[in-house]
Amino acid sequence: MKKIIILLSAYLRYGNIWKSVILSAVLCINFSLVNADPPQKRAEKSIFTSEHVFPLQSQHVHGSSLVELPNGDLLCCWFEGSGERTANDVVIKGARQHKGESGWSTPFIMADTQNNPDCNPVLFIDNNNRLHLSWIVVVANQWERSILKTRISTDYQNEGAPKWQWQDIVLLKPGEEFAKTIEQKFRELKTPEPAWAAYAPIYEKMIIEAAKDASKREVGWMTRIHPLILPSGRILLPLYSDGFNVSLTAISDDNGDTWSPSLPIVGRGNVQPSILRKKDGTLVAYMRDNGDAPGRIIESISKDNGYEWSVTHKTDLPNPGSSVEAISLKDGRWLLVHNDREEGRHRLAVSLSDDEGKTWKVTKYLENVQKGEGSFSYPSVIQGKDGLIHITYSYHLKDKKTIKHVCFPASWAEGKDIKITNAEKLGFPAGKKVILLHIDDAGMCDEANIATRHYFETGDLRSTAVMVPCPYAEDLIKWAKKQKSPDIGIHLTLTSEWKNYRWGPVADPDKVPGLIDPEGKLWHDVPDVVMHASAEEVETEVRAQIDKVLAMGYTPTHIDTHMGTLYGSAEYVKVFLKIAAEYNIPANAIDLSDTVIAENFRKEGYPVTGEVVELLNQYALPKLDNFSSVPDGKSYEEKRAGFFALVTSLNAGLTEIIFHPSVETDNLKTITNSWQQRVWEAQLFSDPAVRNFFADEGVVITTWKEIMERHKKRN
Repeated sequence: MKKIIILLSAYLRYGNIWKSVILSAVLCINFSLVNADPPQKRAEKSIFTSEHVFPLQSQHVHGSSLVELPNGDLLCCWFEGSGERTANDVVIKGARQHKGESGWSTPFIMADTQNNPDCNPVLFIDNNNRLHLSWIVVVANQWERSILKTRISTDYQNEGAPKWQWQDIVLLKPGEEFAKTIEQKFRELKTPEPAWAAYAPIYEKMIIEAAKDASKREVGWMTRIHPLILPSGRILLPLYSDGFNVSLTAISDDNGDTWSPSLPIVGRGNVQPSILRKKDGTLVAYMRDNGDAPGRIIESISKDNGYEWSVTHKTDLPNPGSSVEAISLKDGRWLLVHNDREEGRHRLAVSLSDDEGKTWKVTKYLENVQKGEGSFSYPSVIQGKDGLIHITYSYHLKDKKTIKHVCFPASWAEGKDIKITNAEKLGFPAGKKVILLHIDDAGMCDEANIATRHYFETGDLRSTAVMVPCPYAEDLIKWAKKQKSPDIGIHLTLTSEWKNYRWGPVADPDKVPGLIDPEGKLWHDVPDVVMHASAEEVETEVRAQIDKVLAMGYTPTHIDTHMGTLYGSAEYVKVFLKIAAEYNIPANAIDLSDTVIAENFRKEGYPVTGEVVELLNQYALPKLDNFSSVPDGKSYEEKRAGFFALVTSLNAGLTEIIFHPSVETDNLKTITNSWQQRVWEAQLFSDPAVRNFFADEGVVITTWKEIMERHKKRN
């Protein structure tokens, strides 16, 4: 909470900029359309989409695996329970998504070893179109005691769980060559530099001695990543050991009926390998770094189809001790899904290489939040027969968890972020800039009302929101009732920021004491509201403002938040969106799926949390593609030029631009030191140059009223 208060205080210095900043806390920074509307047919295969495989829940879910079935359906599985290796109720669950459909089936059990944790499932289809499920059963609640199990099915394309024809334990028997390789490779790892850890010599000696013990080297091999099927038909199933802290591959030359071990992939903490094949036949394994700092993705090479592997080395790619997966795309490029920050799993990246891993030239983000706000990890990635890329991964927000599924074409990973905008979802023309020019702070004073009425009467502007607690709010609402199809919303007001011009709450002061300052008015600043007012008090006041307008015989077309106060905390956001849904009055919420823009906003200090993002992901009313405000200027000409530059820079989609027009009076000058900017904004939209600019740009002007009408027609 203290961090939020400091952030809010910093941004409050900048007036209208704060409004843009705090409203953008609602941006969908997970860069996806969670539970998104079905894509338009126009670009059905060119859109980034995402969804939860099942609703967020308190149970621990992790380690998903994804496979495309011969009929085009997707099958996903994961482990779920009250924990991981120490929780004996952990089972393997699965769900299906039918080809061409969105949404997933109700989860079902894929495997359950009674009284033992079942973890780390892997799905794959062999060359005979049999479905394999490989996973581990954790014995004695210790990873190093895990037993590898397998199931095979030929009847798996119907509803529910596959019908398994075969189940067995896979017992690998690494021989004495395993121990010799461990010792030899550790010698190769020796360097003139200081040892990788103070106890490294002791650690290495322990591993070498343990490798000589058949009872230790034959158990504890664990699954995690899809196998690689070579042109010869050989299957290489990546395995790793938390006991030895190294990896190997299980090799099958008979479609997974029998398995034998490769030699170990030796390094210091290289686990969970993901294997790709170069054009010359060389195999490359990328691995999680469970060893010494700095954390980097670890690499090893095999030139004999996966039996013998080189000593590992660290790449330049950061890794926080988290699983990675890489695949070779149909066009020959490599795609890598990984957490690209050394310090945590709060950022999940997709990177592309066109030179077989020498360089990774393009990186885009599936998730990107502040550390501590969420964990997104353990990706499972495939490319479908139609070329689309599918990824599932663990999606953890504090005490809520699910598996998330995203789908996109290679063009998205290339940086060509093709998507249907929220404007197009509402039926606006594709590729158009649709702008909602919005008058803020109506009802605050008579000067604002005069400018508002003028613009509505001329038709140059048609959307505004009124500050209900303010002295001139009732005058504007009475005027609105006489207008034909006005677009007037409520500028939900929880602060009274000016020094000499103040107002109090609409609700009974006794019911909202936390909103009232020592002068009996609403607090000056957002941080004071956040520190003193409970979510319950905020909800009481918000309802009072809406109900007052309804009681006057006027139904507002939308709601937004003065000074962004309702985004001051996740609990306030919850209130805001709940009330919008309950009254069926849209709130101004922005859906950002452009990761570059989202990252720029974050760098400027947007108070975005994973919880706020998730609340917005579930919000069902219309969303904006972008939000901004008319920039300040040192002269009218500079202000107009800044506005032109703003509109020109916008991408296609639905953008709300706010401004605060007021007529110039001595009274206005006593209220706010921003009076000159407001007077220029009153001049701006009567300017013929501005009208001509809109015509030249080909922008579409809309209102919240029209937005909601379009939404109702399409739902």
